[in-house]
Amino acid sequence: MKAAPKRTRDILGYRTMLPSGVAWLGADEWSMTCRLSDINYVASAQSHQQAVLDRWASVINSFGAGTRIQLNVINRVLDDADAAARVSKQLAADGLDYLRDDFNRIVREKLVEASGNTVTDKYLTVTVQEPDQVKAEATLTNRFNELAAALQAMEGCQLTRLSRAERLEVFSQLLRPHELFTFDEEEYNAAARRATADYAAPWAIKTIERDGPVQLTNGAGDSYHSALWVRDYPAWLSDRLITELTEIKCNVNVSLHLEPYDQGEGMSLIERQISEMEMQTIGERKKAQKQGIGDDMIPRKLVEALDEARELRRELATSNQKVFSSLLVIGVTADSEQELDQNLKRVQTTLRKVSIQAEHLRYMQLDGLTTELPVGRRMIPMRRTLTTASAAIIVPFTTQELYVPGGTWYGVNAKSSNALVADRTKTTNGNGFILGTSGSGKGVFGKSEIANVFLDRDDDILIVDPEREYEPLVTAFGGATVRLHPGSADRINPLDIDLTVSDDTDPIRTKVPFVLSLLAAQIGGLTGGLASTVDRIMRGLYQQLAATGSGEQPTLTTLRDGLINAGDTESLSLANALELYTDGSLDGFSKQTTVNTNNRIVSYDISKLGDELKSFGMMVILDQIWTRVHRNHADGRRTWIYIDEFHMLFRDPISAKAFRELWARIRKYGGIPTGITQNIEDVLANDEARIMLANSDFLALLGQSETDADSLCAMLNLSDEQRRMFHNVLPGQGLLRTGGRILGFDNRIPQHGPLYELYQTSFSQKKTGRA
Repeated sequence: MKAAPKRTRDILGYRTMLPSGVAWLGADEWSMTCRLSDINYVASAQSHQQAVLDRWASVINSFGAGTRIQLNVINRVLDDADAAARVSKQLAADGLDYLRDDFNRIVREKLVEASGNTVTDKYLTVTVQEPDQVKAEATLTNRFNELAAALQAMEGCQLTRLSRAERLEVFSQLLRPHELFTFDEEEYNAAARRATADYAAPWAIKTIERDGPVQLTNGAGDSYHSALWVRDYPAWLSDRLITELTEIKCNVNVSLHLEPYDQGEGMSLIERQISEMEMQTIGERKKAQKQGIGDDMIPRKLVEALDEARELRRELATSNQKVFSSLLVIGVTADSEQELDQNLKRVQTTLRKVSIQAEHLRYMQLDGLTTELPVGRRMIPMRRTLTTASAAIIVPFTTQELYVPGGTWYGVNAKSSNALVADRTKTTNGNGFILGTSGSGKGVFGKSEIANVFLDRDDDILIVDPEREYEPLVTAFGGATVRLHPGSADRINPLDIDLTVSDDTDPIRTKVPFVLSLLAAQIGGLTGGLASTVDRIMRGLYQQLAATGSGEQPTLTTLRDGLINAGDTESLSLANALELYTDGSLDGFSKQTTVNTNNRIVSYDISKLGDELKSFGMMVILDQIWTRVHRNHADGRRTWIYIDEFHMLFRDPISAKAFRELWARIRKYGGIPTGITQNIEDVLANDEARIMLANSDFLALLGQSETDADSLCAMLNLSDEQRRMFHNVLPGQGLLRTGGRILGFDNRIPQHGPLYELYQTSFSQKKTGRA
């Protein structure tokens, strides 16, 4: 049994690590480690998976002789408290902490119920041979740039190079579980002589048995580690190997080492192996003849190995594949020997499911531990020859996770049950849609996001509420509800103009065309002469307001008076048509604004607006939204906009055009719009709406009917596996697409507590008060 090293730092396998993260391994070997982001692979269609495999094979094949690569997929289990703490809200003593407490309760209950709480990280370590540090850093930097570009083309996979501190933290998580990582570059540079490895190496190491485990002693207590190596692969290796292993709820580190031969050397190696096996076959036949049995009675494994080697030679001769010397090591860590033994059995059972034979590293547990670490060292002698295609099938991409620090909670991942946290502000396009049939949970989903935005950020929120569903939530947050309908005390003047915002646009030249569109939407098209008259009147009124710097805003009544004073037949005709909206029964938008729309959260209640003013009212609200977004942009604030039953905007061509223009330009001004609807057919039937839907980065699909599910899959190119995430699912479950990732979610919450009371919209529950 091999003794433990004299210094625990030797277990890390490197001599020196530079601030850039480049490690000198000794002699002329240098390595760097990069973090790989996950991509949508497991739930994709088979054709899409094949495309990913082809690209991944191309990446592997790009490495030449003299370079080694190591792929690590590291699964870490968080305890329930740690998992909940990652997404819990900090109390703010603002009168809303009872809602934050309730949110934290929901998170704790959800994560305990889900029993996931695992974090899976993927790392790619590249080792090169160079005579000095300068050449090594230059070579590794060039290789990183090439890899980053190649992986970016593969479904937007991101490659991030680790600095020294980040690389040491990875080692610390593996060798010092449950212990705080304390390395700091400034403190380290100012301190006396101390090795970087001292911040990551265990305090003490003890090998218990010849087959393991290794006992790692640290300040937070002991942990136990055991390493397996894959001795043999099946003829047909499954691409789910890594996925199957990471779905086990335990601390597991899968480490694949690959060293490419050049094509000529690789072919020579295969030829030597074939020659050796052929000589062995001849010997077996002679032995069989001496024993008086048929000369075809030779060991089956030898025949299969020879056939496999000949097939491999054929593949290499007819393709650009390379030969790799490979080593696959799997390390398992636990807090006790009993737990470790159970997890090892689970890992070996999983390997047997995919016909892989693995063994304990007898007398080599410490070397196996070093070989596992993403440092680029192979300390154990066993090797297995693989082609590019065989190496690529051990694809590292597993169940896609989504956790963006500081983002918004959207429930748990439907596959892994891990926390699902996204941030729409950090994507290229934050525009979004929430789609689902009645009762699918889309209302709870939308209100949950609104609550999270309000409690976590200092952004403003505007809501268009056609069914009076959001008032309890808005009231709880101290927001303002503006009720727009004939006879309401709440008034909004559609001709209001904000002259205080200073940027490259002229507010008057922006506002007047809106007034023309507003009149055209409600009264009908305006002739060229009449449009010019209205344009002249409005510009005069706004210029007068700008000149005085004070006074009342123009109103529809003011505009009507100007038309009457114009005196021509067309102007008088328009003035007569406007009378219904200034002095008649539809005069709800003819007076000065009486509501304060500067609250952080404002809801426009249009439930009683009536069909006669629906389009007119929506045009006014869209203008209000644009004005608020424009002003907030000047103040450096972000604005979230939620439009429920947004399909109704497309029933009128003029309001549809205004909405499309708003949707297209609002992102540049810090606006994040979200459309919510259950009328999927109306959306899919409108070409403009389909384009908006296809081009929006954020998309939440809750329960859909069969026909709508088929249409959405065809338009968004979703696989059958992804379709099952939003068809025949429970309320609150569905599919989320954001930031280039597509994954299933479960956003259900316990049916009790203050947040549930604010979110729920069921008629029976509202009527009886039951949760």
